Formats: sequence, structure tokens, C-alpha cells
Amino acid sequence: MRMTRLTTAVLATALGFTGALVTASSAGAAPLGCQYKVVWPTAGVYENPNPNSVVVKTKHAGDIVGASTCEGAGYNEYSYAMVTTDAAADGRGWMRVEALVQL
Repeated sequence: MRMTRLTTAVLATALGFTGALVTASSAGAAPLGCQYKVVWPTAGVYENPNPNSVVVKTKHAGDIVGASTCEGAGYNEYSYAMVTTDAAADGRGWMRVEALVQL
């Protein structure tokens, strides 16, 4: 019985310590992916990366947008950066690269 209590106490202490380490390291972690600042007065967020796609949202100069990955796409002479948005059916919107500056 004494061995069970000792083992339980050691495990509880070890798990508590590990949890504290995980929390501390997660809190200080830098965000992954790409963040952009909108530089055009207004810029559309498109459903798909092409100029004929539906504009699902409009962003304004100074707004910060981004996504967990740094994915891009092109359509003819236009380049697009993927951004996260609830307005798009799949949660992925596309903005013209020229309207953005990477942070």
C-alpha cells in the first residue's frame, strides 16, 4: 500500500511539472504561418484565387490578415495569398498579393 501511494505521488508530481512546462512553452511560442497587413484602401477576399471569383469579404488598409500556412496561387498575371476567413465555404480566402505586405 505504501508503494502505491509513493508511486501515485511521484506520478502526480511529474505530470504536474510536465503540464507546467508544456503550458509555459506553448504560451511563449510564436504563431506559425504568414501574417499580412493590407496596404490598399480596400481589398477583396475572394472565394477562389482568380479575379472572376466571388468576393466574400472586404478588408481595409491597416487590417491584419493571415493563415496558418504561407500558401499562394496565381491566375494569369495575378498572384494571390491564402488567408483564413469564416466567410469562405472552406475557411480559405484569397487576396491579391499586391494589396498586402508580409509582417
